[in-house]
Amino acid sequence: MKKLSNIILLFCLSLPLSAQPVFTQHTTGMTGTMRGLHAFSKDVVWISGTRGEFSMTRDGGTTWFHDTVQGCDSLDFRDVHSFSSDVALLMSAGPGRASAIFRTENGGKSWVLVYQNTDPKAFFDGMDFFDQNHGLIIGDPVDEKPYLLETKDGGRSWSRLNPSEIPDLIPGEYAFAASGTSLDACEDGSCYLVTGGSAARVFRSSDHGKTWKVADLPFLKGDPAAGAFSVAQGPEKKLAAVGGHYQKMTVTGSNMALSDDSGKTWKVPAGAVSVPFMECVRWIDSKTVIACGPPGIWLSTDAGTNWKEIRKPGFHAMDVAHGGKVIWVAGNKGEVGNITLELPTF
Repeated sequence: MKKLSNIILLFCLSLPLSAQPVFTQHTTGMTGTMRGLHAFSKDVVWISGTRGEFSMTRDGGTTWFHDTVQGCDSLDFRDVHSFSSDVALLMSAGPGRASAIFRTENGGKSWVLVYQNTDPKAFFDGMDFFDQNHGLIIGDPVDEKPYLLETKDGGRSWSRLNPSEIPDLIPGEYAFAASGTSLDACEDGSCYLVTGGSAARVFRSSDHGKTWKVADLPFLKGDPAAGAFSVAQGPEKKLAAVGGHYQKMTVTGSNMALSDDSGKTWKVPAGAVSVPFMECVRWIDSKTVIACGPPGIWLSTDAGTNWKEIRKPGFHAMDVAHGGKVIWVAGNKGEVGNITLELPTF
């Protein structure tokens, strides 16, 4: 028995420390392309998309409330942020007045327009919050600066951050509105935004966006379709960023980078060179990172060093809930699902 026990122990030790992924598809009522997704909790999830659509669940996906914001059939809701099952914000993206922010306090039954962009150059790309009140929105360049809006009252009112404290963008540099995650605002007051186009860089702030510094990213760049698309801070202030070329999605080599010094320097791990174009990255725990894009979903269980494809094809948007045990994803033609992590059985 001792010999058999040793064999079993060795077998257990050889199993991956991460859980095995199980994918469950959901019918939410959504029909278009979805690029906004926020998992407020294990039960409450909000999704936004084209044609003015949104959907939300209060019971972890068993049932969904789906609707279109009245009068907004032409709007593309690229991001959503929720504060509860009743309170949420929708951010639309587009030139000029097509970029707007709506707020609901009754679970999506009605919405109030709280901000409408009037600058023809500003095109909203993503939204995130430090806490229940303080949040930011990133938009396309205005006056050679990232266009950053700030709210301190939960999204009821917005104003532009002082552009003089933000480094200039290089001509042709901008953020992408692919998944609403080109901006990451963190509870500790730090925030990061990543860019593409003529340059691939990360702008970082440690004081809720008052002042910023910038660093280069080792990504594909020099093309309007290339650069960094998503950034996320994980436990122990580890950072991961993903991107690539959205017109050459299978090109690999420099589509994922890591930082362990608060974004000052970045490197592409040798084990990440096989990752194709990715639009969203999220940390599950200090060792586990997950990324998605149209080519597939990729998982790392060693803090981003090595990656394995766990599903093909992939999705545009993703969020993590329930302490990392549930990963929600959304993509094209109304396809929504969640990935649960279950321990291997034998």
